Amino acid sequence: MTLHSELHKLLETEFTAQWMNSPDRFPKSKRQFSYLEKRIWEIKFNRFLSVIKNEIKLDSPDKNKLLELSKSFFENNLAYSNEQLGLIFSEKMLLATKDFINKAWTFDRELSDEAIFQALRNAWVMLGLQSFFSKEIKVTPSVLAYSLLYPYTDNLIDSPIISVDDKLAFSNRFANRLAGKNVIAESELESKIFNLVKMIEQEFDRDSYPELYDSLLAIHNAQTQSLKLLNKESYLSEEECFQICIDKGATSVIADGFLVLGKLNDKQYSFLYEYGAYLQILDDLQDAQDDYKEGIMTYFSRHIQYGNLDQLLCKTYYLGKSFYQKLANWYPNEIAFHDLIQRSFGFLLIASVFQNQSYFSADFVRLIEKHAPFRFSFIKKKKLAFEPLKHLFKEKLDAYKEMEFEL
Repeated sequence: MTLHSELHKLLETEFTAQWMNSPDRFPKSKRQFSYLEKRIWEIKFNRFLSVIKNEIKLDSPDKNKLLELSKSFFENNLAYSNEQLGLIFSEKMLLATKDFINKAWTFDRELSDEAIFQALRNAWVMLGLQSFFSKEIKVTPSVLAYSLLYPYTDNLIDSPIISVDDKLAFSNRFANRLAGKNVIAESELESKIFNLVKMIEQEFDRDSYPELYDSLLAIHNAQTQSLKLLNKESYLSEEECFQICIDKGATSVIADGFLVLGKLNDKQYSFLYEYGAYLQILDDLQDAQDDYKEGIMTYFSRHIQYGNLDQLLCKTYYLGKSFYQKLANWYPNEIAFHDLIQRSFGFLLIASVFQNQSYFSADFVRLIEKHAPFRFSFIKKKKLAFEPLKHLFKEKLDAYKEMEFEL
């Protein structure tokens, strides 16, 4: 039994009960945007997008100009505070992001852009935790290694050319490697995965940080348990399905915390549990339609076949409100961080409705659209407009990659 095992069970029980008891109706007092306000926001966004497009099309885009334009847009049009802008556009965070990309490509030149961005999402969480806990913002061996582990393992588990038996065999070997056992890699990809574990071991001695390695096994076990969601005939109960969801998110961010701090106290552990669990709920809600089409029966995708997601989004909203209150009690001086994640989670809730409109009632979609600063029809057009820009950005990224390695 680990130091925080009893606390983990208690948090899981309380978080699940809180979800089940959360209201399933949207509050009437939330801020709404009039049609005129939406049009003003849309005009400002179009101007910003036009300038950004023109700059990216240049042979040598001015990265500093792009940054200043983005900061100006967030400040003047989205009303972000100076403290929030400091968290988003911190020079240390931007330098660490560039350093992460370079180190990832140095580790493996064959990494795809998609894998890099998947790894970056976790790296940003870890870099954000460094900032939150007043640590130096930098790409440590563990930040790099842990963030790269899951593009690699996801690609192996998701590969259609690898049999289920081979995947399960790898899962067992990987668990043994995380437990510190001497395991021989059976493929080049597996060798890379084991080398990433070695990078963590070189930074954190196993004897001095046993809970850190327990946390890595915990996220691996949670990932393994989530394979049950791939079976459409599964007889998992509502509560079992929900707990698989939150355990995957909670254990991932708890592992982030251990790899940033080495050791955690109860307050830090509780914060990371709820932060990770809620992030996973938002992620699964946003991906509900895609998961359902791919046969992944998460707590949210399994409800698509029963009608709509209205009530589940409302429960997610109230669960978020509870998390913000706990965060304010745990860390009362981190006001900028509180407000930033509240804004971010609010945008993700709106995005969840936009991306899954067919599975919400028409009245509910109209209600949520009133709380969005943009019309959904405008967002749809901008998504289409961004497609050629994404290809152009990828070309610039590939050119940057080649330039970096030629120097």
